[in-house]
Amino acid sequence: MPYILNTNEEIKQMLKAIGVDSVEELYSALPPEIKLKESLNLPSGLSEFDVKKKVTALSERNKPLEKYNSFLGAGCYDHYIPAAVSFILSRSQFLTAYTPYQSECSQGILQAIYEYQSYICLLTGMDVSNASLFDGASALAEAVLMTLRISRKKRVVISSTIHPEYKETLKTYLSGFDFMIEEFVPKSDGFFDLEKLRDTLRNDVGCVAFQSPNFLGLIEDAEKLSELAKKVQALTVMVTNPLSLAILKDPARSGVDIVCGDGQPLGGSLNFGGPSLGFIATKNENTRQMPGRIVGKTEDKKGDIAYCLTLQTREQHIRREKATSNICSNQSLNAIGAAVYLSLIGSEGLKEVALNSFRNTQYLYQRLKEVRGVKIPFEPRFFNEFVWEVENAPKIMNAFYDKNIIAGYFLGESFPQYKNSILSCCTEKKKKSEIDEMVFSLAEVLRG
Repeated sequence: MPYILNTNEEIKQMLKAIGVDSVEELYSALPPEIKLKESLNLPSGLSEFDVKKKVTALSERNKPLEKYNSFLGAGCYDHYIPAAVSFILSRSQFLTAYTPYQSECSQGILQAIYEYQSYICLLTGMDVSNASLFDGASALAEAVLMTLRISRKKRVVISSTIHPEYKETLKTYLSGFDFMIEEFVPKSDGFFDLEKLRDTLRNDVGCVAFQSPNFLGLIEDAEKLSELAKKVQALTVMVTNPLSLAILKDPARSGVDIVCGDGQPLGGSLNFGGPSLGFIATKNENTRQMPGRIVGKTEDKKGDIAYCLTLQTREQHIRREKATSNICSNQSLNAIGAAVYLSLIGSEGLKEVALNSFRNTQYLYQRLKEVRGVKIPFEPRFFNEFVWEVENAPKIMNAFYDKNIIAGYFLGESFPQYKNSILSCCTEKKKKSEIDEMVFSLAEVLRG
């Protein structure tokens, strides 16, 4: 809605209605030291036409991803979204300014969230999912807090190959508590150091958190990690790309206690990195420690199917000291979007998307191995992205930008030990001709 400034006459009428004589009197309760002593340094006003021209010019400085041959992943992935997803989500029953989270939710919204939860359980193999969280980073933080409430222990062991932003969010969440975080750097092959973990795990460890596929794209041995954690009665938290679960062993069968991550690959657009949704799922015995809310399916007194909020864990609903979360809502619209995407594409379609992403990434991997000057540091145990090295990686990436190619994510930003490494990703949308273009361009740039 366009913003139209109040006129002086309208301001006088509003002040009169509330019983004050001036704007200064309205703000008289504020301390003088926080009031502006001079006018704001703002430019003079423009006409509506000139404002639209100025804003349009600013917006044109942004280049949409469609203008690039992009191999960027690192947590946000450019998958095809069926047109029906946005059409269904734009229906007024779903698209609303109000976030439904209390018991007054309509049966339709509750059923849609229930369907979302069911899909997450099918993907992960877990028994129960909540109604969604803010994003993948907050999902990890809440999952770790869950394990510490369950285990009543103080130490958290995490892999340094968890998404860097997720790790920072986790540390922020735990900074107000008496918990210790121990971060494990990977072995030279990029995987969690299982030998070091075995030697250092003690009974005061309540949680072992890792990501698979990890931030380097490598698929960790979740089963061995879970086995080691269980020897000291620690719980495991696995961060994952939900799309990878269409073709990989589900976390439940690997002995993982809680699985979480970001739901953006399930029909979510990129939108400058958001908005998205966080998902979290666990086993039945951990249900009472789940954050947020859970929608359940039951029957009303007539025997008809009815949906209700089975579990709400916020402090406004129960005794504050017993609350497991202060989350007041879930990402309803985005969670429903994930459910719509999964229902449209189906299990076989999801598997095909995952396999095509994997095949395209394998093709890129094989082509890059042919380029002189490129080094592949890790074995090809990956899903949809992998690391490659080249001298002067930042310079190479800038040269790619001039050719309208995004080579990937520069790992040196988050991992100083990988100062010449690039993380490249392919989805099912990537064509072989686009991969060949990237490889030919790299060869040209390296030749100078």
